[in-house]
Amino acid sequence: MKSFKDWLGEGESLHQQALAEYQDLERQLEDLEKRLAIKKDEVNQIAAVVNKPPVEAPNRRLTAELMDHHTSGSVANTPATIARALSGRGLGGR
Repeated sequence: MKSFKDWLGEGESLHQQALAEYQDLERQLEDLEKRLAIKKDEVNQIAAVVNKPPVEAPNRRLTAELMDHHTSGSVANTPATIARALSGRGLGGR
């Protein structure tokens, strides 16, 4: 039977492994983005010579923001709440 200290140690180890993998992937991504930018410049130089439109590379980096929409006075978006609203019973549950 594992002790709390053992579980914590395993969690720490898993975190370190996942963090190392994340950092490795981040480095690979940065390298690919640099290579892509170089290739885009090359393609656009050739395109200018052969009278083709330039390549427009979109920004591939995504960001996310967590937002809490359940502030005081808000209503939870649950199947029960939706069913009450659709049935005309309102939010009071009557």
